[in-house]
Amino acid sequence: MCSVPAFENDQIEANGVNPCPRANLALDLNVLFKEVRLDFDLQLLVGGIVEQQAIQLFRQNRAVFSTAILLAYEMGLVTPAEIDEHFAGGSQALTGLYRESLKRIDAKLNAVAQAIVGEDDDDFEVIAFEFRVREEYGRNEAGPQPVDLVMALNPRFTQLDLIEVDRALAKVVIGCIRYIQDFGEIGICACDIQRTGIGFFLEDELSELKAEINGGNNASDRELAELFLERGQYPFSEFTDDADYLEERIELLRRIINNDPEKLFGDIPDLKGIRAFHRLHKQQDAYVTSPWWPFIEESLAFIRFVEKIKKNHHPEFTIFDSTGSFYSDCGIGVGHAIGFGFDWEETLAAELYEDIANAGETPMSSIALNPIALNQTADKLMILAKARGLIRLAEMIQINQQGDDD
Repeated sequence: MCSVPAFENDQIEANGVNPCPRANLALDLNVLFKEVRLDFDLQLLVGGIVEQQAIQLFRQNRAVFSTAILLAYEMGLVTPAEIDEHFAGGSQALTGLYRESLKRIDAKLNAVAQAIVGEDDDDFEVIAFEFRVREEYGRNEAGPQPVDLVMALNPRFTQLDLIEVDRALAKVVIGCIRYIQDFGEIGICACDIQRTGIGFFLEDELSELKAEINGGNNASDRELAELFLERGQYPFSEFTDDADYLEERIELLRRIINNDPEKLFGDIPDLKGIRAFHRLHKQQDAYVTSPWWPFIEESLAFIRFVEKIKKNHHPEFTIFDSTGSFYSDCGIGVGHAIGFGFDWEETLAAELYEDIANAGETPMSSIALNPIALNQTADKLMILAKARGLIRLAEMIQINQQGDDD
């Protein structure tokens, strides 16, 4: 039933509206609605509306849709026959193929990472990605629109325990992790957070405290806190005037100084050293039976994979276009912090991610998509997927070890 509110007579007169009998208005409306007839196919009308919406959606996102579909094709996830079929089906079909392409790319990246881990794993979140027309241009620009593959990662901390592992083996594992981070452009060691520039004062804090200790000041943490505040000493006076807080802060800084990975592990082997270690010890049970041995072998396979890609493309081949990309001041590389077993690493990682959150940032980076060089983008995604799989493999080794200890 359709109810139409009507003015009262006094309202009509007061508002100066030309009077019209309410009964006649109601009668006219009743006649009008009674005379309505559906003499056409309602399904055809709805289908036409949907198709027009699909056409509009495709026109607005033509560059994004086509680039994503072509990337899926380059990765072997969409066939020429599928593209032809959906192209013939119009905008609605092509939009569907775009969405299917996203699903297949996501599934492929997960499968590549999962193959390295070697077991079903639903607890390791994937990298979120989407295709965007570069923000600095806008969708209404004439001519081709540059499309970026924008990738984001929820901050995550992985605590390994390599302190009790055979020292030579542990150093090689750390060397592998650093190569994964460098080649895969993802992940940061907790001991490197102070050098990211995101930790604000951390590097200066450590430097000032080391200078004080090396200068012969044996004062307690509380005494140092009061001394620094009394002096107005940089950087401590920049972020606090609370002696209790600064005392706790100095205690943390001491732990970082006294439990320095460089002091414990010494020089970390380069790639030549990692390969030499693997070659010399691959027949020794003491090493090959270690749960970390498969990690070393998978890491070497990953490095060979990256080297082959670099050789085929360019020696300076990199995955992401910049550390922070156009979309964030915080690059995806810091999205996964890794510790080696020291009690201060988790605190440092938590501070890093708190700083990132307070700045309103998310670890994000982008890949510029060139339609005539999507094979390079496909290779970059494979590198990234394998790097993520290796980091998860390290996590699973640690988790399984803890389970065995329990």
